[in-house]
Amino acid sequence: MLTLFDFSRAISKLNTERKYSDALKYFKQNKTQFTSEQISGNEYLISAMITALRKINDFDNAFRFLDVYNIRIDNNTKEIILTAYGWLLYSKFKSENQINDNQYVESEIFEEEETEIKTDYQQTKSEIIKKIELSLPLLLKINNDYAYSVVSNLFTSVLKAEKKKTNTNWKLVNEFCDLIPLVYLNVNCRTIEIERKGRLKSMELASDRETWYSYKSKALMKLGRFEECYEISKKALELFQNFHYSNDVWFARRIALSKKNLGNLTDAISELEKVLNKKNEWFIQKELAVLYQEYGDNNKAFDYAIEAINNFGDLEYKVDLLFFLGELLTSKQENDLAFKHFSLCQLIRIKEEWTVPSNLQLALGKFENPKILIDKLPELKSELKKYWNSCNQHKNKNTDNKFTGKIIKILHNDEKGADGFIKLNENKSVYFKVNMNEEVKNKLDIGLEVEFKILPAINDKKEKAIQLKILKDKI
Repeated sequence: MLTLFDFSRAISKLNTERKYSDALKYFKQNKTQFTSEQISGNEYLISAMITALRKINDFDNAFRFLDVYNIRIDNNTKEIILTAYGWLLYSKFKSENQINDNQYVESEIFEEEETEIKTDYQQTKSEIIKKIELSLPLLLKINNDYAYSVVSNLFTSVLKAEKKKTNTNWKLVNEFCDLIPLVYLNVNCRTIEIERKGRLKSMELASDRETWYSYKSKALMKLGRFEECYEISKKALELFQNFHYSNDVWFARRIALSKKNLGNLTDAISELEKVLNKKNEWFIQKELAVLYQEYGDNNKAFDYAIEAINNFGDLEYKVDLLFFLGELLTSKQENDLAFKHFSLCQLIRIKEEWTVPSNLQLALGKFENPKILIDKLPELKSELKKYWNSCNQHKNKNTDNKFTGKIIKILHNDEKGADGFIKLNENKSVYFKVNMNEEVKNKLDIGLEVEFKILPAINDKKEKAIQLKILKDKI
């Protein structure tokens, strides 16, 4: 006579041999020899059946099996069932969201960030997300690597699947990050093989803890919670020594934008220029252009906007930059060029079947120029590309101007940063400011010769030296 122990062991053995269909067939043939209570009371048998159904991608029947045998997922559920259930959730989620691990790796590397802030996200969640959220606290109580592997896969797959969506629900991302205390997240990195240009290449992935900081800080930025975003991003830069997918640049960028949104415009410009030195991307140049416009320096705003429009990147994704250039040209009373930039912005949106926003329609309505039709799009694009190239060739690159001088006075040098004065020449000295996280801060001394850039005097703000670099020690 078949015992429950032998019954369970036979199914586990078939699973080990990867004969999952045979395991399910064996269960159907022999289950009538046991009561439902006997089956549901054997955690090894339940775990083996969940695994067999998962392995043949019969996820719905796996959940139905749990219902039939009244297996509840709660604080009293056996560990072996919890981990099997966790893997079932992962496989089901991965199938529903068509997850390709290498695809997500690529999206992390080649990420381009936008600055839209939105707080009115809908709270609708799929049933599988709800199940995952309920299971994570239970899985975190299991102290072994197998259970942690389930947590890690659920954690990263949910975040990356949500980020892949056209309209990412950043409120969901933020709340999902809060489900897992940092102390539980692994700092170890794993390596995978990815294919590029027909060749396999080893690539180290970010640890779960670095991933948490990356998604948490971005979610806070998107939700307009700038003080928290600043603190989280700053903590991340202090915590990690090695970063993945240029995360150090993204954290620094979020610090800069947080400062800007908290009203510290000069520091935001300084921080973002340092980011640009590390990652020469058009959207960072565009952000700097916007910051300089807010600062009151339209010339530098225009220079950065031109650098951005000429930088690598599809023009279709630069429609907001085209609108911004149109505004700058309008302020310079170059109305014909402004009209053409607004028109190009509109024509690209029409061609791509994107919405033409009301502010663009209003801007175009102020001109008496004849409307440019869609069939003239290639000609207009070609004409403006020549204009942008000519601007790059002839513009005065004030953003590249660097000065040298000697530190003659240090006012403060503490946990908040450092400031003082640099002697520029016999007749002039300039105030300098160094942030607390700049490497040069702890090396400052009177008499040091330094190289620096100068933020110009705007309105009631005095000019300021930034981005100090020590050239040689004092004599």
